[in-house]
Amino acid sequence: MEKALNESETTIPAQGDTRATEQVPTEDIGGGAISALFDGSEVITPPSTSSVPTPSGQVPCYRDEGETIHGMLAVNRSLAVLFVDASTLADIEHDYGAAIYEQVRAILTNLILDMRGVETRRDDLVTVSEDHGDTFLIFLSKKREERPFGHGDLETMADRIHEYLTRRLTRMTSSYLRRRLKLGIGYSLVLYNPLINSDRLVLQLIEEARRMAEIQDYRLSVKSKEVLQEIILKEDVRTVFQPILDLRSRKTLGYEGLTRGPQGTEVESPYMLFDIATEAELVFELDRLCRRNAIISAAELKPHHKLFVNLLPTTIRDPEFQGEQMLSFLKENNLAPSRIVLEITERLAIENYDLFLEAMKTFTDLGFEVAIDDMGAGYSGLEKIVHLKPRYLKFDLMMVRDIDTSFVKREMLKAIHSLAQNVGADVIAEGIERVEELETLVELGIPYGQGFLFARPKPRFIEVPAVEHRIVNEVPGLIVD
Repeated sequence: MEKALNESETTIPAQGDTRATEQVPTEDIGGGAISALFDGSEVITPPSTSSVPTPSGQVPCYRDEGETIHGMLAVNRSLAVLFVDASTLADIEHDYGAAIYEQVRAILTNLILDMRGVETRRDDLVTVSEDHGDTFLIFLSKKREERPFGHGDLETMADRIHEYLTRRLTRMTSSYLRRRLKLGIGYSLVLYNPLINSDRLVLQLIEEARRMAEIQDYRLSVKSKEVLQEIILKEDVRTVFQPILDLRSRKTLGYEGLTRGPQGTEVESPYMLFDIATEAELVFELDRLCRRNAIISAAELKPHHKLFVNLLPTTIRDPEFQGEQMLSFLKENNLAPSRIVLEITERLAIENYDLFLEAMKTFTDLGFEVAIDDMGAGYSGLEKIVHLKPRYLKFDLMMVRDIDTSFVKREMLKAIHSLAQNVGADVIAEGIERVEELETLVELGIPYGQGFLFARPKPRFIEVPAVEHRIVNEVPGLIVD
């Protein structure tokens, strides 16, 4: 799968975490596949309750504001509501626990409250559908010019709020959600009728807004698919390269090709790009484009360097990546199979084991090497992994994070390192960000590594000795030129 690099993405720091959260062009994806894991993203530790932000105002349940809502309906002769469905955030509670979920929910609550006077009116009534819930109902007060809301006004406002909340909340949840953040924003309008119970009118209003949120979600999905189709047709992706370092000699083993979408857009993030592709059933088309672009962009790669390319099950079935057609394409770009390392995640290798076992033999017979990515990420098919005869085992970046302070992570890496030695493979540690992590890896005898400590992904090939020279030289055990 493609791998998302998110090492300096803006996230919610755990208590006591003083590392910078500078926002960079978010995640990077390997030259043709997707991954649920982020290269360099944090291992999430639930914060103490004291670190959870308190909403800047209490948000009541709409049922507790019945009198106010009925009054707005009667006085204005109509009532409009915006329906904000953030129920996808429940995945965070399931994966990381209630403390992290409440932290994210509090941030969303503050964003919605802070919209008043900016995207909505200060007098608008912000409520939730249920106490401690993640669906918000914003009852709109009358417009300034005293003209009632029309459906065109509401649709424009819903689109604007969707962009406002998604842009801000995505930066804060990208390390928690393993897919694209989806907010459903619906709207509805009900007219006052003294013959109908006001509670019934309000329930009708909320139900219609909920249905409209579903319609708006579909509309946005179609627009996203159209954007992706245009990107694929125009081949509007670019490849950046991150060096993989020999920790013993400080020389560059090779580069991993990572994909980014159009610069300055939402889909510059490959995590977003491939999430849309999955929903739109365009993964094969996007993966093929990314893989081709990575190989073409690597035409100037020095002869002694390897190119690491991510692999999907669809890659194996792609006729362009088979036989003489594939070999000719590589030759046109000054590459040979012996310089290509095909990366597949541990999870995909196990889930598609029979398919990959047969395909990998074909590729390795041609001279390709194989790397198993995200080792230690929670899967345990080590016996099957051994039969794939990998040349490299890439230790999961979330296990590298703070390995200098974790006995369990060090023991896991020792076990994987021992396995690698027994099957003739080498370990590559991913997502190295701190000197202390690097020191620990060197002490454990890990031969290779990559991460922001050495270099961020760049469109050109960076010679490692020129990157962070002073920091690398200070690490005990490294050989310095």
